[in-house]
Amino acid sequence: MVQEGSVIPALLLTAAVTALAAGFAAFAPVAEVPVIPHEQIAPQDQALVHIDFFTEKRDVPVEGVDILSSIRRYDLAVYDTQAILERLLSGEPLALHIAGQPCTANLQEVLHDTGSFTGTLSGDGRVHLTISGSVLRGYFETGGIAYWVESTGRYDTVSPENVLYYVFSSADVKGLSGCYLTLYNISNGDLEDSGYPAGWTEADFLSAGREVVPLADADLVDLPKVNETLRTGFIEVPLSENETMCIVKGYRGKIAEYHGDYYLIDFIES
Repeated sequence: MVQEGSVIPALLLTAAVTALAAGFAAFAPVAEVPVIPHEQIAPQDQALVHIDFFTEKRDVPVEGVDILSSIRRYDLAVYDTQAILERLLSGEPLALHIAGQPCTANLQEVLHDTGSFTGTLSGDGRVHLTISGSVLRGYFETGGIAYWVESTGRYDTVSPENVLYYVFSSADVKGLSGCYLTLYNISNGDLEDSGYPAGWTEADFLSAGREVVPLADADLVDLPKVNETLRTGFIEVPLSENETMCIVKGYRGKIAEYHGDYYLIDFIES
């Protein structure tokens, strides 16, 4: 049993220690949080995916540039790929505006000297960038919407040394509503231009920091569209809510091994 007289001094001692600790904390050096500056640019001059300081928007349309008719709206832009690559290799975050909203991307190279980077966007988003020579490919996902940066296969007329890109979102593609499967056979070379060599083994994926999970025939009972796509090769087929959740819980962000081949299983939302 603790006597009342012994409790009060103990409380006073605790209060004194707490106050002393607070005093030291007030004078302790504060770790600086890096502030990533964003480009101050008018909304009409921003591309749908605008990598700050390294992007120039172009007027639409451009003669000779044909975009898929299923894409209702898109932007044209050029990117300073060399400057972007140097920034990524330095380990510094990228400042961006996506659909007019400022955000920050933190990326790491998948494997040294591949030019393929994956990472996160502020606000629980994710991003994948690949730079090969002067050509960039980008995938960004934030707020439940996917954004793509793809080459038009043509050079810019204003700065002929730069590739011209078209930028669009899943919200701007006709006919998409809900979740649609994307499945790539890495072992067949589907993602070689994204930094995943066809000959990679489980050890290679693990050394690159990727988690490898098995996909068995029994698992395909709950993944009917994945099962269908494995056999037909069709992608962007609609998913049920149940199959979407199975992909989220078991395969999203991971490498799936099925019958000796390695796959990237995911979906886009609209």
